[in-house]
Amino acid sequence: MSGNSPGALKKMTGIVLESREIQAGDAVIRLLPEEGQVENFRVRGIRKSKTRPIASVEPGSLSSVDYYNARNQEIHNVKEISLLNRYDRAKSGYLGMVIVSYLVELASSFTPDGAEHPGEFRLLSGALEELEENGPSILILPFFKLRLLVSGGFLSKELLCHSCGTELKEMASVTLQTSPLEIVCGNCFHSNENDLGLVQWIQTFLMLRFRDLKERKISVEKILDLDRICNRMLEPILRKKLKSATTLYEALGENLGKFS
Repeated sequence: MSGNSPGALKKMTGIVLESREIQAGDAVIRLLPEEGQVENFRVRGIRKSKTRPIASVEPGSLSSVDYYNARNQEIHNVKEISLLNRYDRAKSGYLGMVIVSYLVELASSFTPDGAEHPGEFRLLSGALEELEENGPSILILPFFKLRLLVSGGFLSKELLCHSCGTELKEMASVTLQTSPLEIVCGNCFHSNENDLGLVQWIQTFLMLRFRDLKERKISVEKILDLDRICNRMLEPILRKKLKSATTLYEALGENLGKFS
């Protein structure tokens, strides 16, 4: 291959995690693919194009790119881009839009460039499809976060005492530690507070499918408690506050009555 060759032409389908505008109406997008590594792509002239949909470079869109796979380049040049699904219904209202933005940003923080993340793709695409079909849900927040922690290797679906290995079903009391993320049974550590009920809910969220959780009719208060615990688990991992977090929780505060 000559030094002037743009590289082999390849195709990738994935969810847009990040998008930024650069000179001359170009956009650089970061794509979480169904197969392959997370990569960055330059889409030339998309911001000024009258024929290519601008939504194809919108975070949270499922898009397909034909690109030149040049070696030793951090950003690949796109020949063609197609919008497969914008998830319009999921993003149709303000609350839906901010939930989508939050989930996409959270997924992006767990998916470094140059690595494959098929579990994270399935989780994010499943969440977008659920929101598309059934609208905004606060239940999806702790569900998504717990599954993301499992997919990232920070949490096991099988909850055991960190000290002695006792299974959760055999514990009478539990202490939940979030930094580092551990559960410790009452035999190994005595505490005046018992987190057993909360940890049992975490186990339930990890074991059940989302549609089965919805049938449990879990209270808003319990969902918010679990979400707060998830945020405490995420803090030492993310090491930063997500840009969309403030907007999300302000919007939730204004709409909680809809979920009661």
